[in-house]
Amino acid sequence: MFYAIQKPGDLVFIPGGCPHAVRNNADIHALSMNYVDASNFYLHLWVMLQDREYRSFELFSNGNFREGLSSTQEHLTFGEFKSMDWENAELDLF
Repeated sequence: MFYAIQKPGDLVFIPGGCPHAVRNNADIHALSMNYVDASNFYLHLWVMLQDREYRSFELFSNGNFREGLSSTQEHLTFGEFKSMDWENAELDLF
């Protein structure tokens, strides 16, 4: 078990499949997201199958998921990320 105190601006990454709990010592504004990368890709596929999300599984496992980071990756604020038009974005991912 790990114990930590998160301070404003800190990011905590909890790997997929790891049970966890949070206790807030004060009123806060928090943000939580699920994240899929090479470390939890197969767990994500397994969960989709368990949830019978067959179409999502098919789309996610079509061979287009790349492992690793792009060598041209640039910083992106959370606001920029959330406001992106992902369907029409021209991304240099690979």
